[in-house]
Amino acid sequence: MIIEAQTALPVELPALANRCASALGLDTALIYLADLQQQLLIPLDEALEPLPVDRSSAGWAYRTVSPRVSEADDGLILWMPLVDGVERLGVLAVRTAWLDGVRMRRSRMPAHLFAMLITSKRAYSDWLAARTRTATMRLPAEMLRAFLPPRTIGGSRCVSTAVLEPAGIAGDAFDHSVVKNILHTMILDAMGHDLTAGLTKSVAMAAARNARRSGADLADVVGSVGQALAQWLPDSFCTGVLCRLDAETGVLRWVNCGHPHRC
Repeated sequence: MIIEAQTALPVELPALANRCASALGLDTALIYLADLQQQLLIPLDEALEPLPVDRSSAGWAYRTVSPRVSEADDGLILWMPLVDGVERLGVLAVRTAWLDGVRMRRSRMPAHLFAMLITSKRAYSDWLAARTRTATMRLPAEMLRAFLPPRTIGGSRCVSTAVLEPAGIAGDAFDHSVVKNILHTMILDAMGHDLTAGLTKSVAMAAARNARRSGADLADVVGSVGQALAQWLPDSFCTGVLCRLDAETGVLRWVNCGHPHRC
């Protein structure tokens, strides 16, 4: 099953989930992914309807990152959160005639497996991307999405999470990364609300990542962003807040860039 999962196309994941559930002695398994606004849980089975995050058992499991059991006509549904590291992806709906400790443990196995599969396959799957969109995305937003990191990153010592309204964004962006025990975060606001604003953000994010991955400190990262914008987009303007958190000592350093001075 794991070998088959490695080469499965994203559109084949719903059928694979059912076969995995059957192999574990369960009835069925359905994959639901959160939409970009995190208001709906959208099934990968296109014949089914989305579920609201704020008023459903599935949404409760997603919000709390905890299993939830609800009754069904032919048994029970166990809602298992799909989590990649610390990022919530959605839920797995496992149907079973009854539930005990063994079946609970068996239900966790496909939840972990399909969380990893979705994470690895969504990077190249337009189908998975389209399933989690509830509105048409404008070109500047589409360009930005290609650069954005996962919404939530981190580990046991620190967690960083950020959300952008997906369809209308043009001048805003975020970035975060963990380098050993250091959490780097960045919030950008580029001038304008058109494709040029998206290009400005893209250059700023690329410059920051390039400097960061070369071992630059916070001040040098800021300098690299400024130099890149001056060289490639001299008529554009971008403000930003860049932070560096040492997860071991708790020391936070931050730089406020481009904002007018206020007394």
